[in-house]
Amino acid sequence: MMHRFAAMLASMLLAASLQAAETTAPLSFLWGNLEDETVTQPLTLSEGTYAVFHTTDGDFIVKLFPDKAPKTVENFVALATGKKEWTHPITQVTQTKPIYNNTIIYRIVKDVEIDGGDPTNKGYGGPGYTLDLEISPDLKFDSAGMLAMANSGRDKSNGSRWFITLVPLPDFSGRFTIFGKVIGGLDVVRQISRKPTRRPLEPLDPTVVNTVDIIEVPARHQTTATFAEQNGIRVITIEKEMKALEEESEETSPTLSRQTAETSPTEKEK
Repeated sequence: MMHRFAAMLASMLLAASLQAAETTAPLSFLWGNLEDETVTQPLTLSEGTYAVFHTTDGDFIVKLFPDKAPKTVENFVALATGKKEWTHPITQVTQTKPIYNNTIIYRIVKDVEIDGGDPTNKGYGGPGYTLDLEISPDLKFDSAGMLAMANSGRDKSNGSRWFITLVPLPDFSGRFTIFGKVIGGLDVVRQISRKPTRRPLEPLDPTVVNTVDIIEVPARHQTTATFAEQNGIRVITIEKEMKALEEESEETSPTLSRQTAETSPTEKEK
């Protein structure tokens, strides 16, 4: 965890120094443009697994990577849907209800990351078991919107806690399991990271994760995610009826071609 806190601390110190200098210059000189495109047009979801985070500050959608981190995705999906037993770290009660429902974003670093997934809402809880890291050479913290599992710095320490990055963090690559990426609503994630804090990293008015819905789009199917605004927050709705893609048109069979090309003896006689 120390390297994560070091990155957070560096960001905080930089922000404080800028404020002390009474400058309005953004942190974009370090990481580029820190404003995200607001997705308003319907988003087509092709074959794959998706997670829609419904929060009190708006919704965002993540495409999961079961091909790159199969055990992590399987665990996340099972915890989110209540299909896997987990033990509450405080009450020690074993249960199967969705672990992420009504949990909070317990830690934020402005324009750097948000952290959630802890049933204790304190930053140290988990499901009562741990998983190994899954590191794919194809996945790096080289862009904003990476969804990864938080850990304690040990190889076998993934559980239920997750974080989403808002800037490239190359030092994180190879240390944390990346298992998804935000494909819609990254602006919502960034606004969550910009909420006031009572302590350096603790939100004054924490964002609540109401539910995490898992969407499975079968092979050769697609569906649509639509974005709207309700009661002042962005919401995402997924079309539940999956649309089957049309099969590619088959080439005309040789037999059929010959029958079409040849004229019957009767027609020749005419």
